[in-house]
Amino acid sequence: MKDKNHKIFVRDIMTKNVVSLSPETPIAEAARVIAERNLDGAPVVDNSGKLLGILTEYDLISKESLIHLPTFQAVMKNLNFDKNSGAEISEDLKKISEMKVKDVMNMDPFIFHDDTDFEAVVEAFRVHHRVNPIPVVTKDNKVIGVVSRYDVLVPLQKVAAFR
Repeated sequence: MKDKNHKIFVRDIMTKNVVSLSPETPIAEAARVIAERNLDGAPVVDNSGKLLGILTEYDLISKESLIHLPTFQAVMKNLNFDKNSGAEISEDLKKISEMKVKDVMNMDPFIFHDDTDFEAVVEAFRVHHRVNPIPVVTKDNKVIGVVSRYDVLVPLQKVAAFR
């Protein structure tokens, strides 16, 4: 941890190597990326890197249904439906397979600017239980990082070690 006179900002603890998604990314691909990279979520950006929203695990399991989307997709891939299985199931599967990130993302995510102080970051995670990660943006809304609960724990562990 920094000395007592040096204030810590979100830019000091954020993850700078950000995995981001396009709003046009198929939801199945986005779910795969989030699962394979063990992420809690990813910012959704336009071609210039400006924040459009965020897609989190919470969004994947709560927006359209109460099921875990990657698990549902894996099960559905392994099922064989014949012509008598019902057009309704087929139509639902088609809808799911056509969904894009823009269909389920949070279009008004909680954000930080790089000069947000550490105490404000801790407070945001304490008050807003479902937000994780939180994008860090420049004044013109370009994503420069993300901060997660894990990123907050590292400095707190260092403080505890010095006590």
